[in-house]
Amino acid sequence: MRRAVNTLRMRWHLLAVSTLAVLCLLISAPRHARAMFVEQMAVSTRAIALGNACTADPPGIMSVHYNPAGLSRLPDKAFSQGLTLPFIFQEIKVTADPNMQPFMDGSSPNPVGHPNGASSEDKVDPIAGTSGTSGPSMYIPILNDTIPFLAGPTLGISGRKKDSKWTFAYANYSPFAVGLTHEDSDDPARYQAKTLGQQHLIYAAPALSYQFNDKLAMGVTVGMGQTATYATLDMRMPNQMTALTKVLGDATKDLNIPVISQMTLPPPWFGGGVGPYEKVAELEMTMRDDFSPNYNVGVLYEPLSWLSLGITYQSEIKVEQVGNWNVQYSKQFKAMIDWLGQGNILPVTAAMLNLPTEGENQSGYVTNNMTIPQRLQAGIALKPIKYFQLLFDVNWVDWSVLKEDKFVFDRQADFLRFATLMGYTGGPDTMIIQRDFEDTISWAVGLELFPSDWFTWRFGYEWRPTSVQEDLYDAMYAVPDMHNFGTGFGIKTKSDIVIDVSFAYLLGETVEIPNNGSINMNSTDFNKPVYNPYAGLDFEEEMTAYIVSVNVRMPIHVMQDHLHHQAEMLENAYHFLNPFDDE
Repeated sequence: MRRAVNTLRMRWHLLAVSTLAVLCLLISAPRHARAMFVEQMAVSTRAIALGNACTADPPGIMSVHYNPAGLSRLPDKAFSQGLTLPFIFQEIKVTADPNMQPFMDGSSPNPVGHPNGASSEDKVDPIAGTSGTSGPSMYIPILNDTIPFLAGPTLGISGRKKDSKWTFAYANYSPFAVGLTHEDSDDPARYQAKTLGQQHLIYAAPALSYQFNDKLAMGVTVGMGQTATYATLDMRMPNQMTALTKVLGDATKDLNIPVISQMTLPPPWFGGGVGPYEKVAELEMTMRDDFSPNYNVGVLYEPLSWLSLGITYQSEIKVEQVGNWNVQYSKQFKAMIDWLGQGNILPVTAAMLNLPTEGENQSGYVTNNMTIPQRLQAGIALKPIKYFQLLFDVNWVDWSVLKEDKFVFDRQADFLRFATLMGYTGGPDTMIIQRDFEDTISWAVGLELFPSDWFTWRFGYEWRPTSVQEDLYDAMYAVPDMHNFGTGFGIKTKSDIVIDVSFAYLLGETVEIPNNGSINMNSTDFNKPVYNPYAGLDFEEEMTAYIVSVNVRMPIHVMQDHLHHQAEMLENAYHFLNPFDDE
C-alpha cells in the first residue's frame, strides 16, 4: 500500500514539474511569434475538441497529419470517416479619419459640414461609416467552381498484419483552408475580398509507422495534394492622381479650341477623369495546382505508462498555381484610356509612358508560385491516474518564407500600367503584394476525462496569434489573434466502434488599423502603391468562428459485417418487391 502511494506521489510531482516546464516555455515564447487561422482547423474531430493538443497522443487515423507514429496504436485494421463544418464570420468596418484632408477634387471620407469635409455630398466617400459581415465559400475541384458553404470531409483506413511492427494507413483531408464572401453591395470589404478562398486538399496520403518496441514508434506520411486560390474584388483608387484627373476633366469639359484641341488635348481632359471613390474595375482570378506533394515525419516515445512525448515535422509545400484572370473596367475608366489614344500628341506620350490607349476588358492566364511553410510541433501527454489525461503542445511554423504574393499575367494589365506612374516597380504584367509574414509559435493545452471505459469528455484551448504585421494588414486573408476553445466527447461501443463529436468556438481580438496604418489597405502615401482602397479611412475587423465535427472509427471486420448485413437486407427487399422473381 505504501509503495503504491509513493508511486502515485512521484507521478504527481513529475506532473507538476512537467506542467511548470511547459508553462515556462509558453510564457517565454517570443510575443512576435505568430500562427495562422487557416492551419489544421478541420482535420480531426478529437483534435478540435482538444485545441489541437495531440502530438503526444495522436488522434486515430488522422495521426497521418498530427504524428504518423501514432498509427502504431491503432487496431490491426481500422476505418475512419469524419465531417467538419466551420462557420466563419468576418466583420469589416471602416470609418472616416477626422483629420483626413480632402483630395484635390474636394473628395473626402468626412461628412459634409465637417471643417475638413467635402464640398458636396457626391464627393463624400460612400463606404465611410459602413460595415459588412462575411459568408462562407469553398472551392470544389471536380466542379472547378465554388459553393456557398464550408465543409471538411476526412476519410482514412489502416491495416497491420498480425504481430507485425509495421502499420499502413491511407487518408485524405484538408490541412489548410479558408473561404469567405462579401457579396452585399454596401459591404466595404468587397474592395479587397468580394470573394476569397485558399485551400490545400490532400487527396491521397499513404503513411507507414514502425513500432521499434513497446516504448518507441516512428512514422512517415507522403501527401499528394491540390492547392487552389480564387478571388474577386471591386477596385477603386482613392488617391491624388485620380483626383487630379477628375479636377482637370471637370475644368475642361467645356473647353474646345477648334482644331487645336482635337490635335493636342481633346476635351474633356482624361475623358472626364475618374473620381477617387468611383469603382474602376472588377478583378477575378482562379488558380490551382493539382499536384503539390509534401511529407510528415513523427516520433512517439512512451518511457512510462503514464507519460508520452511526441514530435512531428511537416515539410513545406511548393505550389505552382495556374489559372485565369479577368478584369471588367468601368465605363469611365475606359473613357480615360480611350482619351490617351486621341489627337496627335497623346498617343506618343502614352507610348513613352507605356500607358494603354484603347479601353477594353482584359482576360488571360495567370500564374502564382507560393510556399506553404514547414511546421514543427512537439507535445507531452500526462496521465497520472486512469481518470484523466493532460496534453500540451507547442507549434512552430516558418511563415516568414512568405515574403510576397506574386501574380504573373500573360499580358500587360492596364491597371498595373497606370500604377507604374505612382512608383510601382513590379512591372505591368506582375501584381506583387508585400506580405513579410512572421514565423509562428503557438501553443495549446487539452484535458481528457475518462469517467467510464466507454465515455470520454474533452476540453481544449489554443492561442493563435496572427502572422500578419500591422503595417501590411489587409481585408483579404489577414486574420486577427484568435482564442480557440474546444470541447467534445467520445463514445466507444461494445463492438469497438468509436464515435467522436466536437465543438469549437474561435474568438478573434479586435484589429484596429488607423488611416495610413497599412500600405496594403489604407495608405495615402502617393509613393506606396499597389492598392489602397481604404485611403482616408480607419479600419476595424472582428472575427468569430464556430466548428462542428463528427467522426466514426471502427475495426474493418465490424464494417464488413455491417455492409454484409445491409447487402442481405437489400437482397431480401428486392426479392419481396419483384413479382417476377422465381425464388
